[in-house]
Amino acid sequence: MAKNKKNENPENLEMIESSLTRAEQYIEDNQKKLTYIVGVIVLVIAAFFIYKNRVMEPRNAEAVDVMWEAQRYFEIDSFHIALYGNANVYGFEYIIDEYGSTETGNLAQYYAGVCYLRMKEFDDAIDVLKDFSPNEDLTAQLKANLLGDSYSNKGEYDKAAKYYIEAAEISESVEFSPLFLMKAGQCYEKLGKQDKAFDVYSRITKEYADYEQIDKVEKYIIRVQS
Repeated sequence: MAKNKKNENPENLEMIESSLTRAEQYIEDNQKKLTYIVGVIVLVIAAFFIYKNRVMEPRNAEAVDVMWEAQRYFEIDSFHIALYGNANVYGFEYIIDEYGSTETGNLAQYYAGVCYLRMKEFDDAIDVLKDFSPNEDLTAQLKANLLGDSYSNKGEYDKAAKYYIEAAEISESVEFSPLFLMKAGQCYEKLGKQDKAFDVYSRITKEYADYEQIDKVEKYIIRVQS
């Protein structure tokens, strides 16, 4: 122990003490700033939960109450009333404007997209569907398929085919994916791209051999090869 004390360098001790003093001084000088930063973070988190519980959830519940009548007209194919409403009904466009930040307002964008598509207002359908944010694979598939339908009806078959393929690949299922791929193949045929149509149709026979319309797909393959 005596040897260790003998070898201690007074200059090193002074440097260590100086470093500790500077660190302590920094903490002391910045204590208020650090406390303020932590306080702001806590307030932001608290504000988020207050906003969610006291503003967003009640707003969403209010939007649900407002939208059910528009949905009723949608179900009976009264798309103009469902979209724009009338003296007694709030339409999907109103719900998007008033409750767009809620889950129900987001869903209204999907309904509005379908309405525009069925009313042959394809550019409006594309605009509103692109703003729709799906929260599950099925609605993501439906969104991509509807965008494909909108572009196909505009004669923009290349864009339509890309959306149909996207829809098929979001969630591969024998119920929907082959149908979307068939639509993509038909778009490629309209573009005169027989090789791409062949690739898409062949993919169906390889990946979805149990598809109920597989015989029709095989006829399409023969058609694009002729």
